[in-house]
Amino acid sequence: MKTLDCRGLECPLPVVKTKEALKEENAVSTIVDNEIAVENLTKFAKVKNYTVNSKKEGKDYIVEISKGDEEADFEVEYTYADCSLAKPKTVVVFASNVMGSNPDLGAILMKSFIFSLTKQDVLPDEMIFYNEGVKITTTKSETLEDLKYLANNGVEIVSCGTCLDFFHLKEELQVGSVTNMYDIVERMEKADKLSSHKDYE
Repeated sequence: MKTLDCRGLECPLPVVKTKEALKEENAVSTIVDNEIAVENLTKFAKVKNYTVNSKKEGKDYIVEISKGDEEADFEVEYTYADCSLAKPKTVVVFASNVMGSNPDLGAILMKSFIFSLTKQDVLPDEMIFYNEGVKITTTKSETLEDLKYLANNGVEIVSCGTCLDFFHLKEELQVGSVTNMYDIVERMEKADKLSSHKDYE
């Protein structure tokens, strides 16, 4: 069983590193130093139908996750079944550059949220930014590398032109293209699955 030392890592890195390790290993033991990380790893394992056990040793926690034969068979069946279905169009909407009411914490959470999107097995088809959300796609944003990764991997990123003009940021757009509210409404109407960062607050 491979062991990962994820002590001191901020959410969602323990889950991300464990998920990556399980692509190569059948079982992983992850060491973390807080209960939130244990909860996140446990939730990840249950969603994937993996076996998970956790225990506390001193100030640390050890979370052991194993895939098992049944899970592997399920993945094969799911892959074949999924091939016959058209992929639903997923759109994520951002109306703010922070998550929640606290601006400092909200900026940290937004950065973590967008980073987490880059680690999903299935990426969204489109990301729409309007109101203060357009600040995320411009020069001073701390998430540009993650947004560029998403754009390079097929995610269409658009920002509201009126909003960029209002905040005097049109010349500072760094990723994606400029659009208008009519186009934004059309994109939202055509989405099979529409979500917002506020859904996760």
